[in-house]
Parts: sequence; structure tokens; C-alpha cells
Amino acid sequence: MRILRLGALAGAVLAATPAVADWRYCLARGPGRTVYLSAPFSTVAAMPALDAAFAQMLDRTHRAHDPVQCPRAEDAKALLAMRLTALRYNREDGQRVVEVDWTPERESAAKP
Repeated sequence: MRILRLGALAGAVLAATPAVADWRYCLARGPGRTVYLSAPFSTVAAMPALDAAFAQMLDRTHRAHDPVQCPRAEDAKALLAMRLTALRYNREDGQRVVEVDWTPERESAAKP
């Protein structure tokens, strides 16, 4: 019986513990050597949901694109460094980088 109570207590603690947020940005290649890059954001959303939300925004704004990626980092500083590296790399590779002021929170707020 004691084991069951400990298991229930552990389950309650885990359920009450908020999920740790990831730091992410999303990107997708477009036509004509274009790359779309979102603003950085912190989220607990699952990656497939983020990929789909960014893709839907690109579709809604009539921007053709390849599959979306949303890289993650442990903290804001690491993510900003990763995003800056992606910006530099793509520009040096001759890509036109389009920075999109998009985050999942802004997307949710914009929907009626």
C-alpha cells in the first residue's frame, strides 16, 4: 500500500510541475534562394505543432516553402547564437533571408 501512495504522490508532483520551455526559432526554404526565419521564442509546444503553425502562417501569407524546421536550444543566449549563425550562413550562401515577425504566441493572439 505504501508503494501505491508513493507512486500517486510522484504522479501528482509530476502533474503539478510545469513543463520546461525550449527556446526555438523556425525556418523554411522558399523559392528563388529564399529562407524564411521566425523571431526567437520560448515555448512548451511540441515540435510538430510548431512546424505546422509556422507552415500555416507561410501558406496564409502566400509564401511557397519547403518543410519547416524549428531548432531548439537550452536557453535564450544559445538560441540567439544559433539563429545568428543561420542568418550569416544563408546570406553568405547567397540566400535572401526574410525575417518574419512570427511566434506561436503572436499567432494565437492574431486568431479571432
